[in-house]
Amino acid sequence: MTPNTYSTGRGGYWSELRRMAQFRRRHERLRIRDEVKLIPNLIFMALAGLLAVAELAFLSMCHNDFPQPWPVAREYGDTNAMLITAACVLAVWTVLAIVVSLLAYVYVDSRRRGMNTAKWMFICIALLPAYLAMGFVLYFSAREPLPYHCPRCGTLVSARFNFCPGCKTALHPTCNHCQREVSDTDKYCPYCGNDVAVAVG
Repeated sequence: MTPNTYSTGRGGYWSELRRMAQFRRRHERLRIRDEVKLIPNLIFMALAGLLAVAELAFLSMCHNDFPQPWPVAREYGDTNAMLITAACVLAVWTVLAIVVSLLAYVYVDSRRRGMNTAKWMFICIALLPAYLAMGFVLYFSAREPLPYHCPRCGTLVSARFNFCPGCKTALHPTCNHCQREVSDTDKYCPYCGNDVAVAVG
């Protein structure tokens, strides 16, 4: 543990996870539209191309009864069989597109948050067959807050830092009585009521 890293204290891993989640809620105002823009356009283009090829291939196979007569065509007629086939292909593609888009987002988002990208990609992919979206749920629950700029000097700092490495500003001021974190606008500690004079820097 380096001096610049915020200590987990007695609560251990889960306490730190909770603290990071609270930090994200206070400091991050993410909009879905902006987050979707993180996914490379090449991914969307590839998915659109895959849908077009899949629809063309399966509709052609259904229309020509290849490699053998399709039961759906005998049951519902050629026109309805084509519609059913197109709908089934679209449904499968939708699920695939969501999974691929989420994986691309996890890749980009974990890198900008300074997380272990390879580990989280492996977790998300490994849990897909048996637990579906559980890997993504774990990622969004445990992801690190975005780095932010020091309020004094503007240096980009991690949410785990106690002090800014550029100007030594206190990033997580604490109550001198109970040692719990307080806001720089607090006059009294919300946990023990102690009179706090938070000096940032």
